[in-house]
Amino acid sequence: MPLKQHKSILDPYVDIVNAKLDIARITASAIYHFLIDTTDYSGKYGLVKNYVRKHKNDKPKKATIHVPKVPGKVGQVDWKEDFSLTNKFGELITFNIFLFTLPFSEKKYCKLTLDKKQDTVINSLIYAFQYIGGIPKDIWFDNMLSIVDAAKMGKHDRINEKIKQFAKDMAFNPIPCRPRRPQSKGSVEALAKLCDRLLAYNHEFETVEDLEIIVNTFNDNINNEVSQSHNRIVNEVFTYEKEYLLHLPNNKIFSSYLSNRQTRKVPKDSMISYKGNKYSVPVKYIGFDLNVVEKDNSLYIYDNTNFVRCHQISNNPLNYNIDDVKDILVSDLLKNSNDEKIQAFIAENLSQYDNLL
Repeated sequence: MPLKQHKSILDPYVDIVNAKLDIARITASAIYHFLIDTTDYSGKYGLVKNYVRKHKNDKPKKATIHVPKVPGKVGQVDWKEDFSLTNKFGELITFNIFLFTLPFSEKKYCKLTLDKKQDTVINSLIYAFQYIGGIPKDIWFDNMLSIVDAAKMGKHDRINEKIKQFAKDMAFNPIPCRPRRPQSKGSVEALAKLCDRLLAYNHEFETVEDLEIIVNTFNDNINNEVSQSHNRIVNEVFTYEKEYLLHLPNNKIFSSYLSNRQTRKVPKDSMISYKGNKYSVPVKYIGFDLNVVEKDNSLYIYDNTNFVRCHQISNNPLNYNIDDVKDILVSDLLKNSNDEKIQAFIAENLSQYDNLL
């Protein structure tokens, strides 16, 4: 009678481990901690260590297949993450750049974002589709958590359900790339490096809105330059490729996904920037990411879904709520002062607050 084989506690996770073994120089310890952080694996490190030692050197090396560049076939998506520039006032602004490219023509779309949330990815994709006037049949994504489910890492079908539905509505096929496999997304990796040209704008801007204009201008410029990939001007080649793209869906489908909500990080002056002007919030939100929504010529500010402040949209460079003025003064200049002293200071020294008083 054959001996009964005992199932290892690692068995349900071997697909994940095998996927991680493709990463150069990865250690058993790194894989073990990844399992602990992202799955419900409860086994010991020794199990992972022994499996990695046994299988790492035996794993066949995979050759890279260069995917033919077919017009209208493929789009690639990635991020230029945590890009930092300092404005004219010495404030460090950290942001991301959403990157989209068509490898055949090298047509590119770049968009400044302040987060990498799923809604931001979806909105940015829609703006990219509108910018190029069509949709490629396949879109390759880096292994970003807004696109894939962490619990399905290492499995073939790991696109999350909301992205699946979005892709269905847009009629493209979403394809997750393997992490740390730049061969799979060479065009968008090259675009990420190209974004380093923006470093020349350090100390050359004032607001996030200025940065958005700089990124948009950069995007238009690189599409009018010669690509090293085909040695022709990008927009000239794109004119040919555009005929092979899928048609855009109707505006009703776009509108069902688009959000007019934007994110702003609150700096030390407790003022968020919007369309070149600043609007106050309570000092307790300094360092927070707040959502802003423009509606009926008013700016609504939220902490997630919690209402924070509403301002009338204006052309004034500084727009304060009187409670925020007191909040700011008490936190610094007039610390430990009573209301009477604060009111007197505002009346005597800050003429821009006259309307508020």
